[in-house]
Amino acid sequence: MTDLFTPVDLRGEPIGPVDVAVTADRVALYVDATSDDPTRWSEAAPPGFGSVLLFAVADEFLYDPRVVPFTRALLHLDQSFTYVRPLRVGALITVTGTVTRVRQRAGSYFVTFSATACEGERPVMESVSTFVLSDQQAPPSDSAVREPSVHQIGVNDGPLRSASRHDLIRYSAASRDFNPLHWDHDFAIEAGLPGTVVHGLLMYAWLTQEASRAADGRDVVAAKIRFRNALRPAQQATITSELQGDKVELVLAAEDERLVTGTATVLSRAE
Repeated sequence: MTDLFTPVDLRGEPIGPVDVAVTADRVALYVDATSDDPTRWSEAAPPGFGSVLLFAVADEFLYDPRVVPFTRALLHLDQSFTYVRPLRVGALITVTGTVTRVRQRAGSYFVTFSATACEGERPVMESVSTFVLSDQQAPPSDSAVREPSVHQIGVNDGPLRSASRHDLIRYSAASRDFNPLHWDHDFAIEAGLPGTVVHGLLMYAWLTQEASRAADGRDVVAAKIRFRNALRPAQQATITSELQGDKVELVLAAEDERLVTGTATVLSRAE
């Protein structure tokens, strides 16, 4: 028997509930920060907005004083969302999270974090995240890059995507994901990265946009992605998609390296 806390002790613990207002202004801010089509999202939020709901409770977990010592190295490994109903503009959404599973391996903790979002009694979204936590500081990167300029950006059109450091601050404000890995160059290097990196869920938003485009505008009703490597600010990425029935296979790559892979499910043509 030990009194030392580890993330294993949080298994089964509920997080929240937290209320999130899906306001028109908040959706517009998110749509702008993710380079989405503002004319499409006047009555509902885009699927990527699920990240706002997720981090309403994920932040309560990751910034819990008991957990913070185990975030010296923090990795978002994979993510899935299921959209039961549209995220309606004007709705008040209640989000509850749960640490459903914790596995320890080689000094790291693999945490499965589930979240459910409801409008009143009706579920609207479910998500499952895998976070990898460690209380061991990663060695500094031996491939650190110079801090890019604030506004440097590549082509950002359709399947071609990039984000400047300024864009990452805008996305942080829109999503409430203020992890310093995405805006503090020195912090990112000390964490073992070459420098600041693009938010995984910003890349998720890009992928869902491309999935809908590949499916002739059909809505994304579910998606699961895996984060394989990081995208740097101003680094050009390309999204490729392959539609097979109601499934869209997605790859985001940069310089021939696959950074994010996944599958989105879109509405059936019969629906």
